[in-house]
Amino acid sequence: MRAARRFGFLLVTALAWLAAVPLAAAPGMGVRGLDLLTAQRAHDGAPFLAGIDLRLAEGWKTYWKRPGDSGIPPVFDWSASENVASVDLSWPVPERFDAPGDITYGYEGEVVWPLRVVPEDASRPVTLRLSMFYGICSDICVPREANLELTVPSGAETDDGQGASRLRAALARVPVPPADAGMLDIRWREASAPALEVSLAGCGKGCAPPMLIVDGPKNIWFGTPRVKREGDVVRYVVEVEVLSPAMLEGVELGFILSGPDTAYVIRKTM
Repeated sequence: MRAARRFGFLLVTALAWLAAVPLAAAPGMGVRGLDLLTAQRAHDGAPFLAGIDLRLAEGWKTYWKRPGDSGIPPVFDWSASENVASVDLSWPVPERFDAPGDITYGYEGEVVWPLRVVPEDASRPVTLRLSMFYGICSDICVPREANLELTVPSGAETDDGQGASRLRAALARVPVPPADAGMLDIRWREASAPALEVSLAGCGKGCAPPMLIVDGPKNIWFGTPRVKREGDVVRYVVEVEVLSPAMLEGVELGFILSGPDTAYVIRKTM
């Protein structure tokens, strides 16, 4: 069962963490750059857009908030920041990485996490201080830590900053509910083993079927979807593994569609 494999991965990860700390400290291992960005040069006390920009070396990936069967979800600590009422982080739509017995979710090459920052006092600068723990993987997996700082002065000058266009592009990759929630038909397959049948309507000629990611509670695992096109309808069948069938009753699941021009999420109580 994937549950047993998951336990095994956690044990291996714990041992790898002890062994890999010196590697994690090596400059540039798997990472080309990690910075804080802001979309404007100053703040006037209103909420403003900022972000975390992680650029990875070729062949490396990092993880989504739910990394899947293996991997290390990132942890963000803003507690040392100054003049900050709140920092809300958004997650761009991830990719699904399929390997035999190991399905993970994350980002290859580069990811920008958009931030909505609310200042406490309009008359004072905002200083963002981030303590970040995250993992990157290639042939090996390496846990890493970073401490970043960015100060945004107060004032009326709110022209675009250097990272504005990239931050807005990242914000457009955060999944949102589609205008037509009926574009997906979602149901349990009538069979002895639990499986989900998801049908996407309106994917006609020239439409590349988007990647489907099913987001659910802990201890429920979702297999690689089998994909079949029938005219303008794309059908996905997703095998489900669960510790107890009772856990599937009334469970809320998120169905994320990820494509070059697609970033949608539909939530449904099953």
